[in-house]
Amino acid sequence: MLKVFFHTMTLLGHVLSTPIYIVGDACGKDRDEYRNPPLKAFSLESQFLQIENADFKTLPNQSLGYRQADTLLFATLPVTDMSGFLVSARYLGAELLWKSSKELQISDPHALGYFAFQDKSFYQYVTLSAGAYTMALANWQWSVLFSGMLDPENIEIGSGLYQVILSSKYHASEVFSVVIGVINEVGLHDRQAWPLLGFSYKPEDNLTVNCIYPVNFSAEYQCTSVCDLGVAYRLTRFRKKFPKNSLASSEGIFEYSGREIEGSIKLIFWPGQTLKVFGGYSIGNDISLANPHNEDEKVYKFGSALFFGGSANFHF
Repeated sequence: MLKVFFHTMTLLGHVLSTPIYIVGDACGKDRDEYRNPPLKAFSLESQFLQIENADFKTLPNQSLGYRQADTLLFATLPVTDMSGFLVSARYLGAELLWKSSKELQISDPHALGYFAFQDKSFYQYVTLSAGAYTMALANWQWSVLFSGMLDPENIEIGSGLYQVILSSKYHASEVFSVVIGVINEVGLHDRQAWPLLGFSYKPEDNLTVNCIYPVNFSAEYQCTSVCDLGVAYRLTRFRKKFPKNSLASSEGIFEYSGREIEGSIKLIFWPGQTLKVFGGYSIGNDISLANPHNEDEKVYKFGSALFFGGSANFHF
C-alpha cells in the first residue's frame, strides 16, 4: 500500500504542476508521508500565489502582476495492491493585474491588453480528472490521467482545455529514479505536447533533488523532524479566453507565462498535514494576446518582480 501511496502523490504532483499551472511538488509524496502507511485515500490541497507588478519592456508606463488561488481534492481508488483508479476535482482562480501609470486611449494599439484586463481581470477554471495506475512491472510505475478544464462562467467545449498525461517512473535504486512520459494539451484553437523527462535523487537521507521537465525543478532539505527547507525553479502558466464584449480583444485568447526562483519553509504538524510558505524573485517572461482563432498573436515581455505565497495539504 505504501507503493500505491507513492504513486498517488506522483500523479497528484502532475495534476498540480502540468504546464497549465505550475504549482506544488511534482516528484512524489512528502517525506512524512513515506513514514506513515497505510494509504490515505483522499488529499485536499490549497495554494495562494502572488507575483508583484513588473514593468513591460516595450510598453512604457505599463506593468503586469499575477495572483492565483486554487484548491484540489484528489482520490485514490485501489482495485488491487498493484493497480487502481485516480479521480480529482479542482478549482482555480487567477487575476491578472495590468496597470498603467498614465491615462491611455482605447484607440492606442499599445493599450490593447490594458483595456482588455480593465474590462475583466479575474478568470476561473474547474478541472475534473480521471485516470488509472499500475505497478505490475517490477520497479516501474505507469499511469494515465485525462483532464478537462472548464470555464464555470461559460461551460462550452470551445472554452476549455483538455489534457492527457502518460507517465512512467523507474526506480533504478533506493535513491535514484527516472521519470519518462508525455503531456498533451488541446483546446482554444491550439495543440501542444511536452515531454515529461527527468530524475529524482536522494544523495543523503535528508536531501532530495528533483529535476523533471517541465513540472519540477527543486531541492528539499530536512533540517528537523518538523521542518524542511527548499529551493525551486517555478514555471507559471495560465491560458484563457476573453469574454465577448465591444473591445478589440473580444473572445480572443491570452496566455500568461512566468518564471520564478523561490525559497520555501515547510512545517510538518503531523503525518500528512503540512503548511508551506514560499517567496522569491520572478525573473519575468511574457503574456501573449491573440484573436479568437489564435492568430495575429502579439507578445509582450515583462521584467522581474518579487513574489510570495503559501500552500497547505491534508491527507485523510
